[in-house]
Amino acid sequence: NMLTQTPIMGDSTVTVDQAKKWATEKGADERYINIADTYWEYGKKTGIRPEVLYAQAAKETNYGKYTGRVKPEQNNWAGIKTDIATGDLPEDHETFSSPEEGVRAHFNHMSAYLGIDPVGEPHARFAIVKRTAWAGTVKLAEDLGGKWAPEQTYGYDLVTRYLKPMEETK
Repeated sequence: NMLTQTPIMGDSTVTVDQAKKWATEKGADERYINIADTYWEYGKKTGIRPEVLYAQAAKETNYGKYTGRVKPEQNNWAGIKTDIATGDLPEDHETFSSPEEGVRAHFNHMSAYLGIDPVGEPHARFAIVKRTAWAGTVKLAEDLGGKWAPEQTYGYDLVTRYLKPMEETK
């Protein structure tokens, strides 16, 4: 429902093992299952709830199967565009040197939305987000609609179709 309120920052309510079990049950790609540990590491470093971003990576990459525009070798878990993107082709999306660097970029990209400092040197698109009127104002996953992605329902879909089932995995 449109009344959920899901903070992006805060303590994790999902263990990394729980997240991996959920991903496995969803038939996720092995790379996506294995990268969970890196999401939980950056969660500790940043104060961002790793399960929210891990759920978002599932939504953006179809559980690491990369059935959309972004290719697996781009190591881009979050559909992050380049700073010169003009469309929605693979080359309009950032390529990162490793899956782990892609996770760091995902946390850094979200940092611009949340108004917190990035970890290490951020990617080029980070500066573009920082210049938006709403940079630093996003607090809830539900607020990502119309900002992270054009669809207004993006955040609700993220919470109801990905995050909640992950939280409910035993």
